[in-house]
Amino acid sequence: MTSQVYYRKWRPSTFSDLAGQEHVSSTLRQAIKQGRVSHSYLFCGPRGTGKTTTARVLAKTVNCLQPTDGDPCNACMICDSANEARLMDIIELDAASNRGIDEIRDIRDKVNFAPVEGRRKVYIIDEAHMLTDQASNAFLKTLEEPPGHVIFILCTTEAHKILPTIVSRCQRFDFRRLPAELINRRLEEIVEGEGVAVDPDALRLISRHAAGSLRDAENLLEQLVVSYSDGVTAREVEELLGLGHGDRWLELVKHLLMGNTSSSLSVINQAAWDGIDLRQLHRQALELLRATMLLNWGTEDSVDLADHVLAELKVLTEKLPPWRILKSVRIWAEANMRYDSPSTLPLELAVVEICSDDLSPASPTAPRSTSQQTTQQATTGRVTATSAPAPAYVRTDRRNAPTVNAPAAEPPERPPERPPERPHTAPATQPPGTNPSFTPMENPSAPATPLSGDNNDLRDRWASALRALGRCKGKKYNLGALLRDCKIDTISLDGETLVLPFAHRANWERMQEEMEEPGGQRMVSEAVVKFFGPSYEFRLTLTGNNGDRDKTNFRPIQQSPLVRTALGMGARILEEYSE
Repeated sequence: MTSQVYYRKWRPSTFSDLAGQEHVSSTLRQAIKQGRVSHSYLFCGPRGTGKTTTARVLAKTVNCLQPTDGDPCNACMICDSANEARLMDIIELDAASNRGIDEIRDIRDKVNFAPVEGRRKVYIIDEAHMLTDQASNAFLKTLEEPPGHVIFILCTTEAHKILPTIVSRCQRFDFRRLPAELINRRLEEIVEGEGVAVDPDALRLISRHAAGSLRDAENLLEQLVVSYSDGVTAREVEELLGLGHGDRWLELVKHLLMGNTSSSLSVINQAAWDGIDLRQLHRQALELLRATMLLNWGTEDSVDLADHVLAELKVLTEKLPPWRILKSVRIWAEANMRYDSPSTLPLELAVVEICSDDLSPASPTAPRSTSQQTTQQATTGRVTATSAPAPAYVRTDRRNAPTVNAPAAEPPERPPERPPERPHTAPATQPPGTNPSFTPMENPSAPATPLSGDNNDLRDRWASALRALGRCKGKKYNLGALLRDCKIDTISLDGETLVLPFAHRANWERMQEEMEEPGGQRMVSEAVVKFFGPSYEFRLTLTGNNGDRDKTNFRPIQQSPLVRTALGMGARILEEYSE
């Protein structure tokens, strides 16, 4: 004996039985009662939301002999034939396998034949977006002016792929994802009708996992009922879906938010050794991080978790600043688990980035003590913890290499008699967020320990500053990438001035351009302050004596693509000089 699957056995047979989609069912019922049924409809929306079911109910109702309040009677000969899929006047086509122009021509030739049993002939075209462009164009005229006894119903999950000329000829209805509560009620009706034992917690878990698709929920319920004939509990649902190990996910989230790198990495690698799907691990941890973020901003009603998990997350949010939670959610969500699911590397990189303060800039929600102090303690011509650095000024001669000089620092109580030749220092009252490319560093005003005078200490601090600037984006370039041209073994201290010699002219010029922007100055200044101290300034130079051009970066004028093109067209080089 053959048994029907749940989603077919419990498919609604009237508009009143449809789960959700009241905006669709009420409109169609009114059109049937008033006798104003359109000749073409377009049903679009996510899978499992009732598009094809609604089309079948509509096709049955327009042919029903005794419709009641816009619903079919399900008692007449026509309704019985439609329910048993024997009604010849309801033609269902799968556009995925009948997508060519020949199939559309066949429809066009047969629409003129009168209905066999009912009053209307209804064509239900499923996956209508799969029709080829030639088939769609051939279908246009028939769709616009079909015979009076014909109705076309197009169903699709991707309405944007259907020709706009077809959409404009149809009445469009957008089906929405079903809420979890509505799916849960329908599952309770099925469980009661089938006489099977399923815990309410298990039904709620199935409803949430279905993500708005009633058909997916019904299929999953049937799979669980078949697998566990003695009764289905939430534990069986978690085991089937791979949602178990809830304590492990909660432990991982705690370690992430508290910045415990080693423990977080241990949890991930142990889960990989236990054969747990890492993509499921990523999704479950992300759901808990999202719940933490919602709890932190006072939206507890949007969180659907077990009571004990919710209580632990509440305690955790009280100990953490908002920027820490936001940073964790953002970085963990960006981990790409799509292409290489067996590898733990994407999750490990996300863990290190979340837990390492030196590698990530502070969120805009972090404390803004630096910007507040900037307006009170701005100084002139010196890099301090609360002011942007004055850039190196460039004096360029057409025939000679540029010479780089740092502006002289004046005492705070004695301002300079006239402003520098090219002032680039940001106004003291300008907050750091005014520059869209500016990203403040975490706690830039924290006092740095004094330099020991050892070259190794100097180089270690410069390496740390480079790592901190690696995520700072200037107006055009990454500041950390540009400053890596200053080799660790070439930087030096001239009193309280950090001398940064560039090995390549191009990078030096790009850095000069970035120093003209207040945001770029401030980011480099904060890095110097954080790792060297508030009394240090910096100076950008070029390697080589007297500013000689770097030979490794020298290229003869004849090697320029533009010059080579000109020479190929017959041009001659009359004079060659460098700037």
